[in-house]
Amino acid sequence: MTAQRGAAMLEFALVWPVLLLLVTGGIQLAVWSSEVFAAQAAAAAGARAGSAAGAGAAASETVALASLRPSLVGTTASSWCPGAGSPPPVWVCAQTAPGAVRVRVGGAVPALVPLLPRAGGMPLRADVTVATEAFR
Repeated sequence: MTAQRGAAMLEFALVWPVLLLLVTGGIQLAVWSSEVFAAQAAAAAGARAGSAAGAGAAASETVALASLRPSLVGTTASSWCPGAGSPPPVWVCAQTAPGAVRVRVGGAVPALVPLLPRAGGMPLRADVTVATEAFR
């Protein structure tokens, strides 16, 4: 009887860490996927807002940030464009070009479960360009 108990405890001790790793990895993947989807949706919403007649990069950035901030876990988003100094952890950059508005979201979100050691966290990227409306 004690040999069976010892074998059961050994099996539990060997299986428990693997099971815990699978569960926490699944949770991390679900949270990260949600944040990637939120970044895509925020970039699209910002680009659509900026494409309206009379709107511009400022409106795009405001809408994208307002859309993105509630869905981030463990970090916040800020306005920043590449080449403008040190980037924040998660950034939104809106730019206007002749006939189009481009909104980019980038950076890294912190890992909830540090399964793989990464310096910056889990990557977050989105890039949406929408043609501006022209009324004649």
